[in-house]
Amino acid sequence: MRLSVESTTAIAALAFQLWAGAAAADEPRRATPRMAREAAEENAKTPAGRRYESALESSLDSWLRKSLQRCVKGISKEQALSFNAYVQVGAKGEAEDALFDPETDVSRCAAPDFRGAKYPSPPQPSWWVKVEVQLK
Repeated sequence: MRLSVESTTAIAALAFQLWAGAAAADEPRRATPRMAREAAEENAKTPAGRRYESALESSLDSWLRKSLQRCVKGISKEQALSFNAYVQVGAKGEAEDALFDPETDVSRCAAPDFRGAKYPSPPQPSWWVKVEVQLK
């Protein structure tokens, strides 16, 4: 069989795509704000999710108010934009991931607090929740 330069290049490109796809399949997918939002919205629709949202709301006030007060100091009203935080809560109430949409000066400042907070234990491990932060 004779291979031309073009067919050899095409075969090499196809082999690379197959290899890259296999390597990517082995790596965990990184959540995006859209994926987190969709998961949080689905979770909130369930009876267990509604109960969890109630427990979550009552636990946030202990740390979130202080965090936001600290983060809005020295920021102009134009920079104090509302945002949504999406937190993936682990079985023991630890934040496994936290994403923000949109990312703002305030959300970047508060991010370590969202990631370090203790949340109520969720109905299932790796449970996504949405926290709406209204600043205006």
